[in-house]
Amino acid sequence: MIKKQVLKNNVVLITQDDDSSKVATIGFYFSVGSRYEKEGEYGISHFTEHMLFKGTKTKSNKDISRIFDRMGGVTNAFTERENVSVYCSIPVEKKENFQIALDTICDLSENCIFPEEDFEKERGVVENEIFAVEDDPDDSSMDEIARRIWPDQDISRTITGTIDDVENITREQMVSWYEDYIVHGELVVIAAGKIDEGILVERLSKLSDKKESIEFYKNEHFPEKVMWQKGNFLVKASFNQEQVFVLFPLDWTLTYKDYLSLMVFDTITGDSMSSRLFLELRERLGLCYSVGSFFTTYENAGLWAAYLVCEKKNVVRASKALLAETCNLLEKEISQEEIDLALERIIGLETMNDVNSVFLMRRLWNFYSLGFDLMTTGEFINSIRMIGKNDIISFVRRLVDSSRRNLVVYGQKLSVFDRKKIMGEKNE
Repeated sequence: MIKKQVLKNNVVLITQDDDSSKVATIGFYFSVGSRYEKEGEYGISHFTEHMLFKGTKTKSNKDISRIFDRMGGVTNAFTERENVSVYCSIPVEKKENFQIALDTICDLSENCIFPEEDFEKERGVVENEIFAVEDDPDDSSMDEIARRIWPDQDISRTITGTIDDVENITREQMVSWYEDYIVHGELVVIAAGKIDEGILVERLSKLSDKKESIEFYKNEHFPEKVMWQKGNFLVKASFNQEQVFVLFPLDWTLTYKDYLSLMVFDTITGDSMSSRLFLELRERLGLCYSVGSFFTTYENAGLWAAYLVCEKKNVVRASKALLAETCNLLEKEISQEEIDLALERIIGLETMNDVNSVFLMRRLWNFYSLGFDLMTTGEFINSIRMIGKNDIISFVRRLVDSSRRNLVVYGQKLSVFDRKKIMGEKNE
């Protein structure tokens, strides 16, 4: 059973209890991230997330690590454009583990001290991470895509910031940021697996007063409209292969039925070995090794993308094939057989993950952040079985609109001849 409650200090607590499980996962989600940052603050959310584990008023960084190591549990954190999360997953055969883990995450959320020596050391670690992102084709391509499709907007800023940004962040800035957005900001706590609701409510109620949580669609953190930039972009990079993306914007008023239709459509298109893109571009044409599709959602923006990775010598043919295949998504009607296969794949994956408390925590957060009803695995499976062919085709017609399509080719510099071929220009 899933339960949602708002505590007296405005902490939103969402629980999904499974008494048969031997594991508990607790996630703290704070409403902050790179989209909240202004000039002079770029990269501070991510840098602060790193520093959360460097010590509190009562625990050193070594103490924090050993607490979870002794349990055989894990703790981690991540920063996205619209949230920072700190979570742990622990075995709970020893009942005291749950209380100790919860106390520790609560401590990180209120009592960090940001030691000066560790602050400077971690600055170097974050800068190394920025270099690692720039060296990684997958990570850096997503940053390049965001810059092209949402130019000069907060949503397109890199999560880590630049080296110069991180060099200019001060400890005093971070302490203030932590107080505003972590200690006293919005907080949603999600617990899944074998949990103790009484312990959760008692401990979380002792936290400082938080800002009232803003629930999408009722209210918005970002009232400004996100502008989508249509066009074809060839972006030079030093990687050995070319990455090709065809992208379309998602309607920011995405309904739950739209979301389910999107999941089925994405599975049919590129998210499996029996998908159209895999069978056509890899198996039949042999143009690439990596090929597929994905979607990303934010509070009032999102995208769906088809992509492939190929050698430079194949980039013209591969780009044209990828564009043609996305056009065929409307011309070559989706069959009931494809829909049935996609539904069973999604249902199978959900069923297998029903025993994974980290997966359940993340699904609950995803649904909460999108303004959807919170569902158990069984409820979700029942709802997705209700999606029909007409729902999916109607959604695809709205999504795959050539007037809003983007093409991004990211990789080695191309010849003028190849550039014109990809862009559909005639040679003089």
